[in-house]
Amino acid sequence: MPDHSTPPAPRISTPVQVMSILLYAGFAISVSIVTMAMFGQIGILLALFFAWQWGRIPAVSGRFTLETGVAALRPDVPSEAERPTGNSSFDAYRATLLDRLEKEQGQFEGFLDRLRDAKDKHEFDQFMDDRAREQRRAALPAEA
Repeated sequence: MPDHSTPPAPRISTPVQVMSILLYAGFAISVSIVTMAMFGQIGILLALFFAWQWGRIPAVSGRFTLETGVAALRPDVPSEAERPTGNSSFDAYRATLLDRLEKEQGQFEGFLDRLRDAKDKHEFDQFMDDRAREQRRAALPAEA
């Protein structure tokens, strides 16, 4: 269960993010062109600096994933399970119950993984036994 002691960082709305990226791009391009025209090499260095800064933007640098995009668009409204009810004893009970359920879910998923591994091992062992039997059968007529 998430820790409610520290408030979440404020989110910047998507229109503000898009506008700031567009304004930054327009500023960087225009300043780079003017500086290259007036000062040559310094303009190239400034353009490289702006390109490096542009690469630090998650949506442009490839660090952007669909999950982060959807999470950015989702409002910061706590779910029903996270919202305090005002009854401290119930909230404490719910928190301990949710923690216990998360642990049990992890244990159950571990059990399922071990079960799948055992099934895979059994199937592999069965395949190897069948293969060995077939090789023994193929070897018998050749010797006779």
